[in-house]
Amino acid sequence: MKWGIAAALVCALASSVSAQSASAEAEALFRQGRDLMKAGKLTEACAAFEQSQKLEPATTTLLNLAGCREKNGQLASAWGAFVDAERQTRSGTDSGTKQLHQIASDKATLLESELSKLTISVPEGSRIKGLVVARNNEPISDVMWNHPLPVDGGTYTITATAGALNWSTTVTIARDHDIKTIEVPKLEEKAKKPPPVVTAPPPTAPTPSPVQPEPPPEPEPAHASKLVPILTIAGGAVLIAGGVAFELSGESTYDAAKKEMTDQARRTSLESSANTKRYTAEALGIAGLAVAGVGVWLYLRHPAETRDDGVALVPTATPTSVGLSLTGAL
Repeated sequence: MKWGIAAALVCALASSVSAQSASAEAEALFRQGRDLMKAGKLTEACAAFEQSQKLEPATTTLLNLAGCREKNGQLASAWGAFVDAERQTRSGTDSGTKQLHQIASDKATLLESELSKLTISVPEGSRIKGLVVARNNEPISDVMWNHPLPVDGGTYTITATAGALNWSTTVTIARDHDIKTIEVPKLEEKAKKPPPVVTAPPPTAPTPSPVQPEPPPEPEPAHASKLVPILTIAGGAVLIAGGVAFELSGESTYDAAKKEMTDQARRTSLESSANTKRYTAEALGIAGLAVAGVGVWLYLRHPAETRDDGVALVPTATPTSVGLSLTGAL
């Protein structure tokens, strides 16, 4: 019996020492939080107040935590803390508690109109067995589905899982006065729906370049033939050759006239014939050169300017005359 009483006294003493230690730590964190707020280090200050409240809950600590959250832009968290403080002091009768209650109530009412809210909509068709909906990995009870809930500004990941089925999306909420709704789809249909098959488009045949019709061959200029110049040059050559022949024949006749010593009449006739042949040879030579020159000129001239309409210069010669005749159609 004595040992039992002694053990109880030891446990009570240990519990008292633990409570005193927690109380001291809570007070130290509370003071640290106030110092950090004065220094403008709001995130660290809020963390200190929150830990102090966990170690030793107190209305004053809760109100300081709420004020810190508000200054840090976490309006929904601040509003929740003010509501908790208002609820805790609602039944207070002393003036100090009533004053704290009024402060909490006024601040909660003021912040409520500024809150941003997020609705996670889960239609009846999307509610399947084992469905778990979470916001930033924190499960959202089904009684909170389809209701606008106050949230701090920031980016949230919304997930829905049911066994092997899963779905997720993200949404960004503004610091204040922002209203958003996220709807959870039908996970079964989403799972049954085959992934879109991406098929490569059929190769597109290269568009053939329009075939440019070959231009018809340019007709040879009507006057491009070289026949007339060649015939003209040949005619000139014939005239020259004729001139040479007459010159040789005249020389032969003149030699025969010089050898005639007996018949003066025959001698005179031979000399006359030789002179005629010489004159003819000279005429043929001059005419041949002229005709050949014309042929060369026609040959070298631009084909378009060359006449090829069947007209040609044909040399003519007789024992007593020489000339050119024009043949062909005009």
